[in-house]
Amino acid sequence: MADEPVRIDVKQLQPGLYVSLGLRWMDHPFLFSSFRISRPEQVEKLRALGLRNIVYHPARSTVRPLPLPPEPEAKPRRSETERVPASVAAKPQTRRASARAGAEPQVAPEVEAYREVINRCEKDYRAAASTIRDLMQQALVSPEQASKKADALVEASMSGLMANRNALLNLICGTAWDGSARYHALNVMNLSVLLGRAAGLRGEALKSLGLGALLHDIGKLQLPPWVLRIAPQSRNRHEESAYRRHVELGVEMCARLGISEAVVLDAVRCHHERIDGSGFPEGLVGEAMPLSARVVAIANRYDELVHGSDESRSLTPSQALARLYRNEAAGFDRGLLQRFIKAMGVWPPGTIVLLSNGMIGRVISVEPDQTLRPTVLIGDPDVGPGESPIISLMEMPDLKVARAMRPAELPAHVLAKLTPTAQNADLDRSARG
Repeated sequence: MADEPVRIDVKQLQPGLYVSLGLRWMDHPFLFSSFRISRPEQVEKLRALGLRNIVYHPARSTVRPLPLPPEPEAKPRRSETERVPASVAAKPQTRRASARAGAEPQVAPEVEAYREVINRCEKDYRAAASTIRDLMQQALVSPEQASKKADALVEASMSGLMANRNALLNLICGTAWDGSARYHALNVMNLSVLLGRAAGLRGEALKSLGLGALLHDIGKLQLPPWVLRIAPQSRNRHEESAYRRHVELGVEMCARLGISEAVVLDAVRCHHERIDGSGFPEGLVGEAMPLSARVVAIANRYDELVHGSDESRSLTPSQALARLYRNEAAGFDRGLLQRFIKAMGVWPPGTIVLLSNGMIGRVISVEPDQTLRPTVLIGDPDVGPGESPIISLMEMPDLKVARAMRPAELPAHVLAKLTPTAQNADLDRSARG
């Protein structure tokens, strides 16, 4: 075969060779046990492992092995054990042993850059959630101030948070935060703007869509608290009727805020409509359902599935997309739903994934034309929360996502390493005691 593996001496290694170590992942300092050598430093690390021979793959290599250097002359013959220095013959050092030895961890530049971006985005995201809390508190007592805050927030989001799309999606998809209404409103607003852009909306039309998405549940402020505490699947007919009043109450609230744009009111009144006529309050069918409502309906349902009030029933981002497409597509605009899935990616940023080589990571970015091959932050158990490596599956043809994982499947200290934000750094420290 063209790629029949060949065993070579470690002295023949050089950048460009594709090698297989035959060691467990934790018994060497590399991300993978099979990879193409790209730097001289990797050659030195390979030679320090204590292996005399390494397998390389000719067809996957861009160079040939170096020729073996000539054997030194007139040296007394020694036993095999004597010829191998003790330091080299020792068992390969694991990452954990290296950490115990006091080696200073090195943070890769791309990890540091990603950490800076997501920390900045997280700060803006939390500030936006605080603004939503304030405007909800002011909506009943100071509607003019609440309206100004809502307008400013939508503009800030479109120019700020949306500029870091992957980092924003990581925050939206990767954590339920505190499950409050303000984060739900923030998520639906940003997801709606993302989908609106994908659908071709721009300028004032996009801003009005964002405002409608932000205020879509504002009518709930006037519902009795007991109505909101009842899980959707547990409501009786009277409780469901009381809950459904929030859409009309929302339109009334918008009037108090001085908002009369049709796009905004359509999103507030009709975001629970379904194009197959199964929604409320009017059972609209097809094109009778306004565009803004069709957009917000998808964003709202997605966030409900990922961040539902009952955490045990919450889905992973990829599961939520699959549920929308396979089980609930009849109720949504199919073209918009397809655009939404393409914008999010099959494995949306924030999704925790199990890779085909057994490693666990969090998706941090997705290219729209490569939705099955995201960029992943690896959850290395032996490094700090800001030091884990980042890999692109587009550059790793032999590696793929095996499945998505629920956060509950992982210990808190492992979760903390998978998103290098200030919040998760605190989690990591607390998990270590």
